[in-house]
Amino acid sequence: MIDPTNGKLGFTLLKTLGDIIFSAIWALAIAIGDIVRVLIKTVLLLLLVLLALPLIAVPLFIAAPVILVVLIASLPSVGVYRFSLLRKYLRTRLPPLFAGVAVALCSAMVIIVISIMGGFLVMMQDAARRLTSDVIIESDLNGFPHYQELIDGLSRLPDVAAATPLIRSYGLVNLEGEIHTVEVLGVDPLGMDAVTGFGSTLYWTKDRVLKNFDALPKESLPREPAQIAQMRARFESLDPQGNGMNFRLPPPLDEFPGIIPGIALSQNNRRDAKGQYNFFNSDTWPRTQATLTVMPITRTGQPLQSSVRKFVVVNEFKSGLAEIDSNRVYVSFEQLQQMLKMGEAKSADPETGLPTGETIPARAHEIMIHGKKGVNLQKLRDAVSEYTHGFVKAREDMPTVWVLTWKQRHATFLGAVEKEKFLVTILFAIISVVAVVMIAVIFYTIILEKTKDIGVLRALGASRNGIASIFLGYGLAIGIVGSLLGFALSSAVVLNINLIQDKLAAWFGVVIWNPEVYYFDAIPSNLDPVEVTVILVSAMLSSVVGALVPAYLASRLDPVEALRYE
Repeated sequence: MIDPTNGKLGFTLLKTLGDIIFSAIWALAIAIGDIVRVLIKTVLLLLLVLLALPLIAVPLFIAAPVILVVLIASLPSVGVYRFSLLRKYLRTRLPPLFAGVAVALCSAMVIIVISIMGGFLVMMQDAARRLTSDVIIESDLNGFPHYQELIDGLSRLPDVAAATPLIRSYGLVNLEGEIHTVEVLGVDPLGMDAVTGFGSTLYWTKDRVLKNFDALPKESLPREPAQIAQMRARFESLDPQGNGMNFRLPPPLDEFPGIIPGIALSQNNRRDAKGQYNFFNSDTWPRTQATLTVMPITRTGQPLQSSVRKFVVVNEFKSGLAEIDSNRVYVSFEQLQQMLKMGEAKSADPETGLPTGETIPARAHEIMIHGKKGVNLQKLRDAVSEYTHGFVKAREDMPTVWVLTWKQRHATFLGAVEKEKFLVTILFAIISVVAVVMIAVIFYTIILEKTKDIGVLRALGASRNGIASIFLGYGLAIGIVGSLLGFALSSAVVLNINLIQDKLAAWFGVVIWNPEVYYFDAIPSNLDPVEVTVILVSAMLSSVVGALVPAYLASRLDPVEALRYE
């Protein structure tokens, strides 16, 4: 028999449980709806800010200098009391000093960072241009014929100063028992010197050798002066520059053709703490024999029997880029052309092997072109491209070639450095916003302390704009002084950064820029006047921006409330 009381209680419990579940679901739905609404509003707000920011920022950036000039020009006409108060606040209180120091440090920090990154970029660009020349004509690994005829034609163009052929390959070099994979460049040294200044990259010169000899400790020299003089005379007879430019040692040492490896290729070549190499610590030059192995290929890309030849080191080169100096060797153009079987040859029937009587012209991989002084790079590239394409079109056996500027050739690498410089500058500029916040806090504190002064000025008839102009002028003065101090500090650091590092190394053993590791021997720097001007003006404007909110609050103070506050 069913108890009606128990049935009613169960119904009540079920109804209560249902209400709880329904309430929970309803609350959850409301919460989710609130969250979704907040997210939608946030996204819409962010989109609105992103869309409006350029519209606001660009006119503000353009108008800011004008506003600043108008503000400065308007100060003298709005009352002497402002200058008196301004001078009083600046001279009698410590907070302005702290604000000025903050502006100075932030300005100096941004200028130092952008100068060093800019110097690094400039040195990379110089090295890339020095190694590549202005414009390059290149093809695939098969190379292209008629290169000398093309060079003769290009040399007649009004914008071209010099041009030279080049063969580029990869191979193995056995140097003092060390085997390295290297990039092998076959060059005409005189032509290469006219295009890229090849001679200036040869590291060993007579003066450098003699300088190293004169710096030897006495313990390592013979005791007899005559023997020392004899040793010095022997080094004076060396001509490493001439040997490098001829790819030959003088007779009777000219048994093998010359090779010029990068100075960082041999593991035995170690730089000292100043990034310099010493002739008497070098085991590579002179007269060290090297065995070079390269792989010629057929027109279809099939490898032929490897070509092996002995060379002798006639000099070493130092380009300034560690990656190049440790992975490249130079040999003469004719030597590498023969080794890769790219010289002139008689054609043979592929089926019978009998000569056909036709001559296969010699080939090169690239032509490097140097423009005359002052010639626009793009104009030079267009002129070379127009002539080259006409030359290729007129000959059936010319393959496809590409005409590039040195910037296009190294676009990936240099683009990465440029973006890194931009990103680092932006990051440090964001960090520098702390100066704006600090100025705002300091001014707000001053306003709280000077509420009575503001009330008295307002009671005596000072306008709201006049009160605001005191604090805006206050911010501008701090910005000017701080920016000039920051410029002086950053200039002293940037212009003497290598000297500062030497002193740190001598006093504390701290070597920030180790020449044994980095690309360059010295810390690069480039104090660009345009970039420095933009940073200093931005610092001044930032100081004014930091004073805007406190100035507005001060101008809105009611004189009665301000006097009652005291």
